[in-house]
Amino acid sequence: MKAVRMTSLKKLELVNIAKPEPQAGEVVVKIMAGGICGTDLHIFSKKEAFDHYLGHEITGKVVENNSKAGHIKVGDKVVIDNATNCGVCRFCKNGQPEFCQDMYNLLMEEKISFQEYVAVPARSVYPFKELSYKEAALAEPLTVALEMLETAQVKEGQDIMIFGPGPIGLMAAAVAEHIGVNSIYLTGHSHSVKRFALAQKIGVDSIIEVDNEDVVEFCMNEGLQLDRVLITAPPYTLKDAVEITRFGGIITYIGFSFDGSQNVTLNYNDIHFKKLQIRATHAIPNRFYPEALKLIENNIIKYSDFVLDEYLLKDVQTAFENALNNETIKTMILLK
Repeated sequence: MKAVRMTSLKKLELVNIAKPEPQAGEVVVKIMAGGICGTDLHIFSKKEAFDHYLGHEITGKVVENNSKAGHIKVGDKVVIDNATNCGVCRFCKNGQPEFCQDMYNLLMEEKISFQEYVAVPARSVYPFKELSYKEAALAEPLTVALEMLETAQVKEGQDIMIFGPGPIGLMAAAVAEHIGVNSIYLTGHSHSVKRFALAQKIGVDSIIEVDNEDVVEFCMNEGLQLDRVLITAPPYTLKDAVEITRFGGIITYIGFSFDGSQNVTLNYNDIHFKKLQIRATHAIPNRFYPEALKLIENNIIKYSDFVLDEYLLKDVQTAFENALNNETIKTMILLK
């Protein structure tokens, strides 16, 4: 079968590998669609990036079942959870699966990628019916946005700011608007024309172009008292977030850097006297697939809004190059 493998920096190839055989408790899924994640692009383009196979926002059809799982049968359309909590460690048993100590991390175990078939634990797939395969592939990034909103305790009536107009930030904005927050502010660079257009369609109240306007000055001039700041941007933006978040507010952060810029100096007096909370967040394990699928079914997250480019598996090199260099929102790889 065909599989995408990175052979050198910014170089992908389709290679032939053996079709996986399901072990006890596993299913084999024929992959039909998958989205390119920002982490995929980071690995593809950065020398200092960590290394794993590319492609984890994937959906497909169950073609073999070597499990006793009653919720899955051959022929089911499923989305694959790349990091599943174990269900039996003390945190899972205490109702805190987000802190699982023994999760199934299929991504780091290199069990999944852009390839024709994968063998994964039955507990790591979620069936769906109403959506297309490519629509359901938006569920994985949406779980990341939902995790961020949950961690920040975003609620109706709040004023929030989102740093970064990527797919995660825009999905968070769409769900926040659906929840009924009072106002949403979004930051990004001025070249993000298509992303800003979607933000306005979603209902974002104001956009700050960070290469033309200082975020802190904007908030001071507007007299903003932000209840929540959600960061989907590089680590250095934490400094601004500390300055603009109100007394008792919460900052959530998802992102990483490995080139030295991850080392950030913060004013801890501000954090202390303003009673701020800074909470790291990422969807490992993923907790919100059922909710994510339902939000897509209900058109809160619309495929046509987020996915501007589709490519076949054979064109994966071009897909990554264009996703890296062109102004887009989300790129989808189709295998059917």
